Formats: sequence, structure tokens, C-alpha cells
Amino acid sequence: MRYLTYAPFDPDKDGDIYHLFYDYKFKDYQHQFMGVSKERMIEYLKKTLVEPNVQSICMREGNQLVGLISLKSLPWISEHFGFRMYAVIHLLAKGENPLVHARLLRYVMEEVHDVDFLDCRVAVEDVCSAHALEICGFHYVGTEIFLGRSLKAEDTTEPHSNFKIRPFIQRRDQDQLLAIAGETHIHNRFIYDPFINENVAKSLYQRLVANCFKHKQFHILVAQSRGAVEGFIISKLNLPFSQEVGFQCGSLDFIGVRPETRNRGLGQALNQWALYHLAQKGVVFTAVRTMASNYAALALVYRTGFRMTSTSLHFHKWVNRPRASFNVFPSFESISTKMLFSEGRHSSKIM
Repeated sequence: MRYLTYAPFDPDKDGDIYHLFYDYKFKDYQHQFMGVSKERMIEYLKKTLVEPNVQSICMREGNQLVGLISLKSLPWISEHFGFRMYAVIHLLAKGENPLVHARLLRYVMEEVHDVDFLDCRVAVEDVCSAHALEICGFHYVGTEIFLGRSLKAEDTTEPHSNFKIRPFIQRRDQDQLLAIAGETHIHNRFIYDPFINENVAKSLYQRLVANCFKHKQFHILVAQSRGAVEGFIISKLNLPFSQEVGFQCGSLDFIGVRPETRNRGLGQALNQWALYHLAQKGVVFTAVRTMASNYAALALVYRTGFRMTSTSLHFHKWVNRPRASFNVFPSFESISTKMLFSEGRHSSKIM
């Protein structure tokens, strides 16, 4: 074997990166279900390599490109937990030897010095990547299900509901909505990570919801009864991806219903109203994702017409774990309202 060399991705010199993306077959069914050609998807993915908050590193054996790893910084999540946190958004290598994938991971862990934490999501069929993550000391924190649905003619008709569902009004609804988010978002990879305090993980999802309040691509609906918010749903219009694939795409990002109001059809009503709103915006395809352990959410989205398109495994790695106990993190209640509503929102793709 010739010497391996590592260098930052250069779009002018690394045109052969196309073949690494093309040979990755584990998301083909998802793209076919969406109606997106592999070529258009690759063009979209190539653009992620040069985003401002992404570091992409190519591994070559002689003149041949044999691997790629891309890290995306998670700035406000890093601030929330107090560590320098990154997501591995691409882990690609030629062949089926997990040691090649492991070399990419070890290079990042040993040579990129400002990394405390890595989050990596791989397709469940991508056994080589999963083995490489295990070799490098990553630990499994959950399985995520991706589902999709094409919008139909009936989605353009205003749904009938026994609940009053209306647009979110921030100053009136935000406290109740965040309280519901804290009660309902208990299925997530940060809560499943044994090194993270459960209350801090719960507060992260309240903050994720709060960060949606001021961004126009998100639309929030609330269900009201007797003056109280009983549930909410947040949908998103994904403009950059829509422009790349040639049709409007959206997603259902967050839903929450008070525990005492469940099993009365509110979750399905919120889903239908969110789809109606997206259909009014011209959306053709809508995606949703949830943890495989969230059986209630899976049953709900199946009832709303979604179908499974792919499954991913989530792994975490604490590269530089501090000596201090993770139980000293502050609770959500100690986070000032000013800080909560002044933070920008990072892409939900990594959640």
C-alpha cells in the first residue's frame, strides 16, 4: 500500500469526489421515493462540502481519492453544552474495509485539535462505517427513522378538526409551548447518551423549538382549548434543497401534545393542518424523522400517510472528555430569556 495523504477538499482539484458519492448506495431508495435523481442529489451534496461551517478532508492513496470525511460545527449546541461539538456529515471510502473509514475518523480525532465531541449518523445498511465507528470508540445512542410523503389534492383542502388550531403568537404562547416541548421530547440521542445530564438534554430541545420562533422558513401552529395551548407543530419549507432538486420540499420538524390531552386525535389533526399549510405554499414532498423508540410518533405519522424511506444509526464520541462531572450542567430554567431568544438556529439536519 502506498502512503496515505490527507488534505482539505479543493473543488478545483478534487472533481473525482463525485465517484465516492455515486458509489454510496445506502440512500438510493430514499432518493427514488422522493423522485430525486442521484445526479441531482450528488450536486446538492457536493455543495455542502464548501459551506462556511464545514471542514472537508480528502484521503488519497497516491493519486487516487479513497476517502472523504466532513465535519460540520455545531456552534450554539457547543455553547449550550460547553464543549466544541461537531457532526460528521460525510464519511465515505472506497471498498468495504472498515479500517479505511477508521483512518479518516482517527485523523480527525488526532489532528483536528478543537474537537471535543463528534456526532455521526450512518445508514443502518452501512456496516463498514458502523464497524469503523466502533473501532474508534464511538458509542451507539439510538436509531432514527426517516419517512416521507407526497402531498395530494386532498391536502389542499382545509382539514376538519375538533380543536381550535391557529398560528403561533410568540408573546402569548411561547412559555406554554416550551413547557410542552420539555414534557414531550424525551426520545432523542442526547438523552440516550449516558455522559449527558438528562435535564440538560431536555433543555436542548426546548431551545431548539425556541430557535424556530424568529426564522421565516418555520411555520408554527398551536392547538388551543379554553385559553390554554394543548399542543403545537412546527413545519419548515426547505428552500435551498428545493431549488437544487427542482420542486418544493418541506418537513415536519417538531410536534408536542400535553400528556393529559393525548389519545384524542390532536396529534393527527396537527399533522394534517401542517400538511395543509405546506400544500398552500406549493410543497410537493414532505419529510419527517423520529427515533425508532418513539412508537407513538411512528404510529401517528403512519396514520397521516407517511412511509419509511431510510433508517440511520446514531453514534457519539467524546474525543476530549473533561474531568468535571456532566451533572453540573445548568437546568433550562437557569438559561436567561434574553440568551434563549438571541441565539441563531443551526440546521436541523444534524438532529
